[in-house]
Amino acid sequence: MTGDAGGYAQTTIEIEPVEAAAGVTKTVWTPQYGQVTVQIPPGAVDGVVIWAQSQAGPVAATIRVRNPEQQWVAPPGSPVPAGYPAQPGSPAPDGYPAQPGYPAPAGDAAQAGYPAQPGYPAQPGYPAQPGYPAQPGYPAQPGYPAQPGYPAQPGYPAGPPAAKPARKGLLIGVGSAVALVLIAGCCIGARLITTGDDKKASPSGDTSTAATKGAPIAAAEYSALLVAADTAIKTDFSKLNTASTATLQTAAPAAAETMRTQAEKLLAVTPPESAQTANSDLADELKAWADSLEEAAGVKSSCPAAGGPYPQLLRSQFASDIRVASQDLAAADPTFKFGTFLPAAPKEQNRRLANGTYLKKPSNRGLGHLEIQNGAGDTTISLVPTSGKKPTLTVYVRSKGKFTATGVADGTYWVYSAVGEDFDKAKKGFTRDCGYTKFDDKFKFTTTSTASTIWKITLTPVAGGNASTSDVDPNAFPTD
Repeated sequence: MTGDAGGYAQTTIEIEPVEAAAGVTKTVWTPQYGQVTVQIPPGAVDGVVIWAQSQAGPVAATIRVRNPEQQWVAPPGSPVPAGYPAQPGSPAPDGYPAQPGYPAPAGDAAQAGYPAQPGYPAQPGYPAQPGYPAQPGYPAQPGYPAQPGYPAQPGYPAGPPAAKPARKGLLIGVGSAVALVLIAGCCIGARLITTGDDKKASPSGDTSTAATKGAPIAAAEYSALLVAADTAIKTDFSKLNTASTATLQTAAPAAAETMRTQAEKLLAVTPPESAQTANSDLADELKAWADSLEEAAGVKSSCPAAGGPYPQLLRSQFASDIRVASQDLAAADPTFKFGTFLPAAPKEQNRRLANGTYLKKPSNRGLGHLEIQNGAGDTTISLVPTSGKKPTLTVYVRSKGKFTATGVADGTYWVYSAVGEDFDKAKKGFTRDCGYTKFDDKFKFTTTSTASTIWKITLTPVAGGNASTSDVDPNAFPTD
């Protein structure tokens, strides 16, 4: 950065601490006086101004030392070698402004129109530097607090207390600079050691110590606590094995509350050291599952034939994680038993019927035909008279299969379809990944002496298709 003030040019030169210690020559360019060479003597400090002479006039070069905190302060009473800036309190040469913190020559004021150096009054009409009062007759700007450390004008709050300026000193010798770096390294090392000692995590990962809860309880006492918790949960959890939506809406919140209560009891003690991590994991999983149960209590099953959500609960990730935590407890001590409330996860089945299997066979009273071309996913197709609620025909068609149902009696019908996985023949429905739809258009079958109706439906969207469908509530899907 360069500038011009009152017959001399100003510039700033950045140097490294090692250059400040050993001295260096820098060449800079100023817009006013062009190129100028500045000889920086050994021991230069951050903020010192070195005067250099160019062909056009004097140049004041302010030296900025990178990382100036790595400079040593000269011992009190040490003489300043030739070429070093004067000690604090020494006046500047006649005709030049003083260095920051040094008095100007007698009778010299700051340049007109510019604020004074810190510690000197400003020219009339200009505010003083931060931390110093303005000239008489110039109060602080309306609506703004006073300078730090000074009272505000009437009606305005005072500013914060004035901050103490950072201390800087003289750098003497390269050897001293290296010593300072070593000292800084020691200080950082000590701070790291202190931080590590302050944060000792407990075996469960919690920053609280075992002393907060007390000493670890005996293995027999902890084993009894696990049995009591398992028994309490089992009483309410077993009630979830129901197909009744009303029962589930009552049983799920009760089971969730019991899980949460028993989890808090497990966390309230300090178990034997070998079981502390598994105990914490178990309690966390119980509380997380409790939250999930409450949210799902009012959700109807998408597969009514599955008999409620109980099988899915036993196959859930929550159940799997609790089984793992229970196994970890048993590995720590065979007497630590938990999880009898949780039966083994039932194996997923993939039961299917043969393509074209009738679940409800038509009475063969008619001559109508329904040709079915299926897409992806096993499907059941049902014909329900518009005047009734139960199917007169239901047939099972496998994924990508084709089938023609015959014997459809004359009449007008709605066509329903159900898709899913694992078909339970006894319950006449899928148990997983269910979806239920209804064709929006009615299907009319008629027979004459010369012809009968043949409808063809394709269950995969096709270009030019003219049949739309709508989703159906699983619990409103027509069944026998």
